[in-house]
Amino acid sequence: MQPQLIQFLAALANRRSRARFAEIVRGGHDGVAQDERQDRLLTAAGVLKADPHGRVTVDDDALHTLLSEARAALPEKPSGKLEQLPRQHRHRHELLRELGADLLGPDEEVSEAEFNARLGTRVDDVPGVRRALVDEGVVDRKRDGSGYWRVP
Repeated sequence: MQPQLIQFLAALANRRSRARFAEIVRGGHDGVAQDERQDRLLTAAGVLKADPHGRVTVDDDALHTLLSEARAALPEKPSGKLEQLPRQHRHRHELLRELGADLLGPDEEVSEAEFNARLGTRVDDVPGVRRALVDEGVVDRKRDGSGYWRVP
């Protein structure tokens, strides 16, 4: 995490600095009178800008820069994993049929653990997609959930 972002979060964790930040935000484009002692933590975080008349405002550009840097520091999600199912039933069912065919061969039955492992390589929400595969009739399972197979 970037040092300035940590400084900003530390300032917001401080009750007085957080109240001061709220006051400055409420001041809008006109800002509020600068108070070096109260503004110390927020100034160190680089999120305030002062005008020549002794007023401070929130530096929107600095906040956007902090956000961009924080996003850039996030680890990338594994590519190729399905994050969520389509909302439209036709597209959802088609995708589930393709997924079922990719995960299970014809006449192949696997344990729940094996099915979950295979599904986990393709989707983020294993229980949700497994349930959708069964509900949509793409995959069937034993009553106790111990075995899964593709519906012909």
